[in-house]
Order: sequence, then structure tokens, then C-alpha cells
Amino acid sequence: MLTCQSMMNATSYSDVGMNIADTAVGILLEDANGLVQHCTPSLLRHVGLPEPSTPSRGRPSSALHEAVATAFLDRAGYLDGVAFLRSRGEAVYREPLTTAAGHALERTYVPLRDGDVLTGTLWQFSAARSPDDRTAERLALFEGIFAALPGQMAVLSPTGRYEFVTPSAIRDEALRSWIIGRTDREYAAYRGRAASFAEAREASIRRVVEGREIDEYEEVLRDADSAARHYQRHMVPMFGADGTVERVLGYGLDLTQLRRVEQQLVQSQKMDALGRLAGGIAHDFNNLLTVIAGCGDALMLEIDEGDARREVLEPILEASKRAADLTQQLLAFSRRSVQQVTSVNVVEVLDRTVAMLRRLVSDTIEIRVHRAPGAQHVPLDASQLQQVLVNLVVNARDAMASGGTVSIELRPLSLAEPTFGLAAGEYVELEVSDTGHGMTEEVRQQVFEPFFTTKPAGEGTGLGLSTVYGIVTTANGTIRITSAVGEGTSIHVLLPSDRRELVSGAPATASAPVRGTGTILLVENDALVLNLVRHTLQELGYEILAAHDGVEALAVAAQYEGPIALLLTDVVMPHMGGGTLAQRLKEGRPDTRVLFMSGFVDDPALAAEIAQGDEGFLQKPFTLHLLAERVAGVLARP
Repeated sequence: MLTCQSMMNATSYSDVGMNIADTAVGILLEDANGLVQHCTPSLLRHVGLPEPSTPSRGRPSSALHEAVATAFLDRAGYLDGVAFLRSRGEAVYREPLTTAAGHALERTYVPLRDGDVLTGTLWQFSAARSPDDRTAERLALFEGIFAALPGQMAVLSPTGRYEFVTPSAIRDEALRSWIIGRTDREYAAYRGRAASFAEAREASIRRVVEGREIDEYEEVLRDADSAARHYQRHMVPMFGADGTVERVLGYGLDLTQLRRVEQQLVQSQKMDALGRLAGGIAHDFNNLLTVIAGCGDALMLEIDEGDARREVLEPILEASKRAADLTQQLLAFSRRSVQQVTSVNVVEVLDRTVAMLRRLVSDTIEIRVHRAPGAQHVPLDASQLQQVLVNLVVNARDAMASGGTVSIELRPLSLAEPTFGLAAGEYVELEVSDTGHGMTEEVRQQVFEPFFTTKPAGEGTGLGLSTVYGIVTTANGTIRITSAVGEGTSIHVLLPSDRRELVSGAPATASAPVRGTGTILLVENDALVLNLVRHTLQELGYEILAAHDGVEALAVAAQYEGPIALLLTDVVMPHMGGGTLAQRLKEGRPDTRVLFMSGFVDDPALAAEIAQGDEGFLQKPFTLHLLAERVAGVLARP
């Protein structure tokens, strides 16, 4: 085909005409005045017209176009196209046309220029390419599509012999060529797979051919490293003109990641169910402990120092305190406790947690603890700090299947300038090291990603270190890992040092509880706790309105005409919980203060609202001194 550039380089129209006279395409050359300079005989042959008896050179090209137009189905459309192309002045390639005889042609139009001056035009007519001419092009297109598909695709004969396989199904080009004409049974033998692999595929093909319907099944294969990969197979019948199944299209989707997520979801649901069970037990147990500790406190206040009966009461109070610690651990693991960010003493939490951790690890693992002197308070909830410790130690334990040593070091750290993404200042560094198998750099880069785990399926959720990362970064700290294969792992947690005094429940003392005045609406569905708290607060000078649930509390408040200084309510109650009750009560009594008490909050949103809101919170079990102190503190707020 002649290009615009080749025509511009031509010395004369006559020279060009000599060059193209015998071409297989029809050529019409016009000059700038619209006069024919050359017209090949093949042009008229293409459109089915006889050759003219006289030469066309020098005649107006419009007359020639009028004659050519008669050969096309859409005569007016052909002439409109001529006028449009001339007016536009831009080249157009392969514009389709159809003659009256049914022949498909392609028209190409090229303006000829000498710089900015139009010197003439070139019209070219050629037979349109037949579908057979485009087979290779279309095949390349489809192969590109198949290669880009995420699924695995293959075409098989009704007897199960491969006719086509996409690169996504078999990436090795030589193996992909080898399998054409062979069966899955031959492929299984070649790859050393079990016979059941081929039998399942052959059975699916038979079901498609005989049933003439799509067949689906899931296939589990093993990689070279024995990791299981799950595939969803779809076998689809391809029918011939006579309605028989000529071929079977096999399409496979890799479901491995989906199955892993499903397993993690099931594990998470199990943990959530266990958490709810643990939380429910802790709630009831905390109510009992509140009564035990409260009654013990009341008796302790009535017994003089040196009285022999104190030797009986003190172990009861100590046992109730230790039982309360156990329930707090249950709630921390189930994430059902209200997180109250205070200035927590890392040493105290570490000592309590290590005693429990020694029971979690095997006898072949030794836990060593080293505490350097210095500031050791951080702005965290005690249960969150405990969760960090437990996850880090359990992770270290899992890296030492044959035993080893877990070293926990606690030290103050002063940063003179920004480091590790932290501002300059005082920090507390907690380091947990193990003598386990260590990790590769690739694994180290991913350990904080949710659901990432190196453990076999079903043995880990991949949430432990991501939870630690979330807790630490939320507290404006950072976490770093150093590890090498065969050399163990060290995890460094840096948390801001907090100079505030530790806020905690004070142990029972012989001093008198804080007294006060005002009306308190007390709401508690446990009768023993209700009676104990009511009696205690009445003894301290408060007027008490009591109710067993939220509905009854609103009724009591509606009948009471005086001001209600404080709503002291349990959170988890039948009919109406404490959160809804507080909201409803404050609609009519906006000046009423609120103090929640609970040993278990089953609504995470409510727990977060309580922890971050202005309302007070009293964790069960509590001592009478802490009850008096917290009530007085909420009422004294400006």
C-alpha cells in the first residue's frame, strides 16, 4: 500500500502511475484541482465496472466517482463519504464498503501535501480481508485473554484427552505442550500424583458427557512443600451441531486463600464463643466475689486491731482478691472488660502475668525475668498490657518446640532525639527474647499483618502479633523485631513512660470509707449485690432508690419528685441494660451523674463508650472502700 510519505516523495503523477499500474489494489490519483491524474484498471475491476474506452487522465474526478458510486449498495452514502473525506482533509484507512454484487471492499483516503500545500489526493480500493485472513490475529487475542484469566482453563475431548491448556493451568511451556493429546491418568503418573487425582477428574468428565450438564467439585492438591491448595473445578459441556457433547471445558479457581480465611473465621468464631462463655461466667462470679469481699470489708471494720478473728477474715479477703484477678484475666482474654487507660505499673503486671505464664508453657521452657531500676509506669489499661505480655511469650513458646529459654527484660529508655518513629523523651522498653528457630526476613516483614501465620492450618489465627501491634501503637509506642534463622527472636516494645501515680483499686483497710449525701438510684439485678451496696451506701449517709432492672428504675425515677444525684447501675441486666437506662434517664434528668458497675460488658461499642466517656466505671468485684471512694469522686466532679 502506498503511504502519504511515499506519494509526497514522488517526482510526478505519471511516475507514480507507472509504479502502481499493476498493483492488486485499485488506485485513483487526483491533483489539487480535482482532476484525475491516474486511475488503475484494477479500480474498476474491484467494483465490477468495465474499463472506460477513453483514458480518464485530465477529466474531473467527480465524474469518475459518480460512475464508481453506481456499483455500491449505498450510492448516496459513497458520494457523501467522498465529500466528507475531502472536506476533513485527514487520512482514513480501511473504511468498509459493500458493492451491489455483495463484495466487501475497503477504501483508504490519503491527502497529498507539499508542506502545507495540498497537491492532490490518493484513493485506494482493495478487497476486505476475509475471516480466514484474521484467524492468527484472533487466536493471538484469545490466547492473550486466556493467559490473563485468573482461573485455570483447559479443553478436553469426551474421552478426557487434552486439546488446549492455558498458561495459568500449567505454567511450564514444555509440560503444557507435552500434555496435549494425553489424559489426566497419564499426567498423574508423570507428576507422581495419586491415582485418585485422575479418577475424580475422569468421573467428572463422564458426568458432563452423559448428563449433558455442568459438573462442579472441589479438588485438594499438595504443593512441593506439602502445603494444601484448594481448587473449585467447573466442567462445562461444549455441544456440536448435532447436539452431542463434542468437548468439555474445564475451568478451575484457586480457593486456597478463601479456605484459609474461612478457617480463620471459624477459629475466630470459636474464640468469640469461648470469650462469651468466659465473660458470662466471670460476670456471675464477680457478683459473688463482690458480696464476699464486701461482707468481709464490713466485718473487718467492726473488728478491732489485734482481734483473733482478723486471722480468719484476712485470708478470705486475700482469696477474694486473687479470685478477682483470675476473672480479670478471663475478661482480658475474652476482650469483654472495659479498657480503662490509667498509669499502670509494668512491674506489678509483669509479676502477676509471669506467674500465670509459667503454667502455660511446658516444663522444657524456662522463663527468665530481669527488671532494671527506673520509671516503669505506662499509659495503658492493665489488661491490655497483660495481653501484650501473654501474646509475646506464647509466640516465643511456639518457636521452641523442643524447649528453650524465654527472657523478659524491663528497662527505662531515654531518647535524646526522635528514634524508631518516636519523639524524644522517656520510655519503658519491654524485651521478650527466645532461643527458638528464628524467622526469615520475609516472615519478619509480615508478622504484624492480620491473619498472617507460619503455623499449620487450624493451629493459629495470625491475630496475636497484630493485636500486640495495635495495642502498642495506639498507646503512642512502637514495636521492633530482630531475628535470624536458627538464632532466635527478640521483640522490643517501647511505650511512653508515665509519671502519673498509679490508679488502682486500693486493698481493704481498717480506715472508715468516705461518707457523703444525696439521692442515689441503685440498679442491680443480683439481689445479694443490690442489698450489700444499698446497705453500705445508706450507712455512708446516702438516700437510696433501688431497682432490679432498667425498666423498674425508670418507673422509680418517674415517681420520685426530688433530684437524683447519681445513677449507680449495673451494665448487663435483663429487659434494659445500663447503657440504655442512663441515656433514657438523662433525657429527663440531665444533671444526674452516672456510675456504671459491672464485671462483664458484652457490647464492645458500649465498653468503648464507657471507657472514653464522662461516666464513671466501677469494675466488679470491688471493695466497700473503693465503692465509697468512686461514688464520692463522681459526685464531686465539677
